Amino acid sequence: MRTLAACGLCLVVLTTPDLLLAQAGSGKSRGKSSLKDGITTYGDPPLKPGQGGKRTHTTNIEIELVTTGEGVGTKARDWADLFSRLETVVTVRNSRVEDKLGVTETKVNNSLRNVHVVGVIDPKGRLILPDQVLSLEDSSKVTNWVKDLRMYGAQGNPKGQPVWGLTKEQFATIHATLKKPLTVETKDVPVSQVVAGFEIPPEHPLVFTQAATRALKDRGENARVAQSFKGVSQGTALAALLADQGLGFRPRRLPDGKIELSVATRDEARDVWPVGWPRQAELPATAPALLQFKAIDLDEEPLDDLLDGVSEALQMPVLIDRAGLEAKHINLSDVKITFPLKKATWISALKEFTFKAKARPDVLLDDAGQPFLYIVPLDAPARAPKG
Repeated sequence: MRTLAACGLCLVVLTTPDLLLAQAGSGKSRGKSSLKDGITTYGDPPLKPGQGGKRTHTTNIEIELVTTGEGVGTKARDWADLFSRLETVVTVRNSRVEDKLGVTETKVNNSLRNVHVVGVIDPKGRLILPDQVLSLEDSSKVTNWVKDLRMYGAQGNPKGQPVWGLTKEQFATIHATLKKPLTVETKDVPVSQVVAGFEIPPEHPLVFTQAATRALKDRGENARVAQSFKGVSQGTALAALLADQGLGFRPRRLPDGKIELSVATRDEARDVWPVGWPRQAELPATAPALLQFKAIDLDEEPLDDLLDGVSEALQMPVLIDRAGLEAKHINLSDVKITFPLKKATWISALKEFTFKAKARPDVLLDDAGQPFLYIVPLDAPARAPKG
């Protein structure tokens, strides 16, 4: 019997997105020794371009298990057996100075990619990776990990990952699209017509789930945009107008690495693109116009109309969380504002106006970093710093 700590094995996983786990034919590994480098390979070598047959996508996964001391040979064998049962092949070798733990991916062509994993087996027999620790006792977790590598490649399953499982570069690409200002008028226009006016590149299409499509259809004539979003960044505008319909959108990374903008109901997706982003600076630096003193004189002015006038006077968008307010049975047009003539800052006056409707004005930033006011229920979670 060979001593595994001194030999190498090579893990290769061949799969397609719709194939969750390959079934081992005989359950036994096939060994092939190399006297030159001391590496023993179990299983078949990675596929090369053109060998994928009718499969739409194939992922080769090569895993190197690095040992760093004595006494891990038995555990290394156990790891090899586990990966063999998953019809994979694993390489076990001694550590090297140049070793870098991690998962990387190389695209061979549109239907073939190579994923390379380097992990360490510690003295307890655990597989140590940069973002997680795998144990032989939790074989289901290992199985799901391999499944996710097969399905999604090196980035893994996007579910539960920060920024929707996108890399910094992928997020920057999506953000560059969503920070562009919306150029079409939206008020009283059907949602479907407004959405068609967004400048979304075909490589990142806007895709409605079946439930989202049904929800809009069920709303009928109510599926219209109730406020103007022209000039607001596309991401913030889309998030707000969809929120009014009980919907939301988020970037969705597909198994082949492509990214779509998925529109879903709030029951389907909670981690949707936000209506604006919290500001980092204090109010004087973010929106100084709100701190200017103005002579204000109002008599029984409907709050809905008043907010339109404030937006025009400030040259700043005032967006309304209509779905949130409706859930609290708040109709801004039913709230009348009387304000005897006096000087006040816009922000203090707005706080007083909206408080009467059990609402408040939050100062947020759109995707282009431009400030806007968002009128939300008084008890909505705080998203902006005080001041």
